[in-house]
Amino acid sequence: MKTLNILSIGVLAAALTMTSCSDSFLEQEPQTKGDVASYYATEEHLTEGLVGAYVPIHNYDYNGVIFGQLNWADILGDDMLTGSAGVTDQEAWYNAADFKLTASKTLSQYWTVSYDGIKACNDIIGAIETNKDKISESFAQKATAELKVLRSFYYTVVWKWYGNIPVFMRPLDASETIEQSAPADAYEQIITDLESAINANVLPMRAAAGEEGHATLATAYMIYAELVMYQNDQTRFSKALDYMKAIINSNQYSLDNSFAHLWSPDGEWCDESIFEVNYTDGPLCIRSYPDGSDPYSTSLGFIGGTFQCQALGPDGGVASDPDVANNGWGTFVPRRTCLDLYAANDERRDVTLLDGEPGNPGARYQNQNLFLNKYLPRYSHVADGTGGSDQCRWNDNLRVYRYAETLLNAAELLVRTGGDATLAKSYITKVRQRAGLVSEVEPTLDNIMTERRLEFLGEGKRYWDLVRMEDVAGVTQKASALLKTEQDPVNDKGDRGRSGDWKPNKKYIPIDSKEISSAQGSLKQNDAYFN
Repeated sequence: MKTLNILSIGVLAAALTMTSCSDSFLEQEPQTKGDVASYYATEEHLTEGLVGAYVPIHNYDYNGVIFGQLNWADILGDDMLTGSAGVTDQEAWYNAADFKLTASKTLSQYWTVSYDGIKACNDIIGAIETNKDKISESFAQKATAELKVLRSFYYTVVWKWYGNIPVFMRPLDASETIEQSAPADAYEQIITDLESAINANVLPMRAAAGEEGHATLATAYMIYAELVMYQNDQTRFSKALDYMKAIINSNQYSLDNSFAHLWSPDGEWCDESIFEVNYTDGPLCIRSYPDGSDPYSTSLGFIGGTFQCQALGPDGGVASDPDVANNGWGTFVPRRTCLDLYAANDERRDVTLLDGEPGNPGARYQNQNLFLNKYLPRYSHVADGTGGSDQCRWNDNLRVYRYAETLLNAAELLVRTGGDATLAKSYITKVRQRAGLVSEVEPTLDNIMTERRLEFLGEGKRYWDLVRMEDVAGVTQKASALLKTEQDPVNDKGDRGRSGDWKPNKKYIPIDSKEISSAQGSLKQNDAYFN
C-alpha cells in the first residue's frame, strides 16, 4: 500500500460559534505550545477545541486558492454551468465540468479543507482520551461521539471526490506515515467509525435551542445513508432505512410549510433543517495556527460570511428584483433547460430559479439570464442592510441535510430493499404536496431520482446521484447517458459546450500535484482519471 506523510500543523486557534448566523464568534488566544493534550485538559478548553473543529467546514467556500462550496459539485452534472468571467477565471471548474482536470489545476479545497477538519477532530478526540481522568465521563462520551460524526462528514467529502485517500482516526506525529486506502477500504473504515459514534447512543436527535450547528444523531444518520447509498452497499441498506425511519418517527423534524421560507433568514434551522453550515455577517473569524501563521490570506477580508452568494449573483443586478445585489460574479448558473424540468404549478421552480434580464445582460461568461434563487445575494438577508459591500459578508447558511432528503432517502431504500411500496409512495407524495403538486407518482427509482433533482437543484446532490446510479439496475438516468459532450443552450454567451464525456474512470478526480510532491513519494495519484 502507498502511504501519506502527515505533517503536524497545529490546532486551530479560533472557534466559530455553533449557533445562528446572527450570533458572535468565540475568539480564543493562540496556543504557543505544541502539546495539544496539555492545553485541552479541561472541559472548558475541550469545548473550545470541539467548536474549533467546525471551523474548516466554512473553508470549502474558499481555501485561498479555489472558490466553490460543497454544492458546486453540480457543475459536473447536467443542471449547472460554471459561468464567471471566462474559462481562465474559474479554470479548475471548467476543467472539472469537461472531465479534463489536471494535477496542477484540480479542485484542491476538498482535499486540503477536509484534512484540516480531520486533523482538528483527531487532536481533540486524542486530548479527551488523554485527559479522561480530569473530565466527566458523560462529557467525554458525548464530545467524542460528536467529533466522530463531524470527522465522518469531512471524510465523506474527501472520499467522494478522491476515492483513494489516507484514513487515520488519531493524532499523528510529524514523521508518521499512514496508508492510502483504496475507495472500498476507506469506506469501510469511515462507516465503521461512524457506526461507533451512533452506537454510543449519547447524541440528541436534534440540537437544543441555542446549540444549532452541532452534529446530532440525525446528522449521523444522514451521513450514514449518504455513505451507504453512494457506495451501493446493499448489506447496509436496511440499517440506513431504519435510520431514516428513526428520524421520521422521532417527530422532531418536519417539512417546512413553505418551500420559499426555507431559503429566508428565518428559514435557517427551521424544523426541516438537519444540518447547515453557519455563516454570519458579524465579526472577523480568526483563522490562524498556534505559531501565528495564517493558512489563508488575511488580505481577503474573511469575516465569517460566505462567498457563495457573491459568486452566484448577476453582474448588474436583476431589474425585476432590486433586492438582489448588483455586483455579483455570475458563477454557478443554472442552464435555461432547468426551467422546463418543473411543472407550471410546481412552487419549487420560481423559488429555485430567478428568470430575469440582468441590468447588464451578458456581462458574464455562459450567461443564461437565469440564476440560482436559493442563494442569491440579497440585501434583505444581511443584518446591517448594506448588502455586498464586502465580498464574503453574506450570511446565508449552506443547507446540507434537510428532512425532505430523509423522506426521499427512505423512499429509495424501501424500493431498493423490496419494502412497503405504499409507504414509499407516501414519502414522495409529502415532498410533492409541499411543492403544490396534487398528482402522485409511483415509487420507482427513476421517479425518485427526478424528484430529488427538482427538490435539490443547485444543492449539490444531482451529480453524486448520477454517478451512484451508474451501475444500479432499473435506472435510466445514468451519468454515462446524461453527461455527454454537448452544446449549451443558445443563450449561453460564447456558445461553449461540455467538451468531454463522463466515464467511470472520471469518478475520482486528480489529487493536487502539490500534495503529491509534499508527500515525497508516499502518495499515489489517481492516474485512472487521465485514461
